[in-house]
Amino acid sequence: MGNSEDLDRFIREREESRRFRIKDVNQLKTVDDVFNQYTINALRELMNRGIVEEIYGPVAQGKEAKVIWARSPDNADIALKIFYTTTAQFIRGRYKYILGDPRLAGAKITNTRKLIEYWCRREFSNLNDAYNAGVRVPKPITFNKNILVMEFINYGGYSGVPAPLIKDAPPEDPASAYLTIIKYIERALILGRIIHADLSEFNIVNTGSELVIIDWGSAVKTNHPNAMELLLRDIENVNRYFSKVHRLETLNGKALFNTLMRRYGYRGEVASDNEGWLLINGKRIIDDLTYDNVKR
Repeated sequence: MGNSEDLDRFIREREESRRFRIKDVNQLKTVDDVFNQYTINALRELMNRGIVEEIYGPVAQGKEAKVIWARSPDNADIALKIFYTTTAQFIRGRYKYILGDPRLAGAKITNTRKLIEYWCRREFSNLNDAYNAGVRVPKPITFNKNILVMEFINYGGYSGVPAPLIKDAPPEDPASAYLTIIKYIERALILGRIIHADLSEFNIVNTGSELVIIDWGSAVKTNHPNAMELLLRDIENVNRYFSKVHRLETLNGKALFNTLMRRYGYRGEVASDNEGWLLINGKRIIDDLTYDNVKR
């Protein structure tokens, strides 16, 4: 996988213009509106714990959060995903994920801020499940209140330059990239018992050498009441992108879903080959599908 020199230059120039360095945490109020006093206090705790050393500029922004480039005391790039505390805009679209999550059963959510804290903790837990299942995701580090700390996924090894989405930097080998995502979907499902639930070209990034799946806040455990519906939607979204944009002959969505369900229900030993494919009854999922099912 890779990108053109023009894309290299564009990304570097764009991000260089957005960098700033904060020496005094109190300055944050004046440079970015995400840093209210509540968030500054949460960040100060992370700094006192030796998690965060320096704060740099924002590198991504969405409806629910802003991602800030930072550095750890050992000089490693880290990402701070800071959830907004002054708006409930994103929460309305998240109720179906929150209300069916058994991990939040009995949680005392008394106000919007408390709900956002639960959402932050939930995304950290989801990242952990996916990471431990062998899915390539940002490595989770810790969380505090409305701040999620994780590995910074950079582009081409450039410090502080975030990897672009595959919709903006398509993989050079779409067929290989497609199979990589299918492999990750299965590992998350079977080993992590988790489903991304919002998977598309808008949350898969291309580092130039690998694909990384981001934004696990909406992910659900397999015992969520809407889990299977969301898994099928993930498959269909991935198929749509690779077939429409890359003219790739993708796997039949329903056949793939049914095969995943059968393999998910297997209770014997699950191994991996040297490419990270799960082996169930000695077969990879792409070998478990019949030829007729492979064709759309």
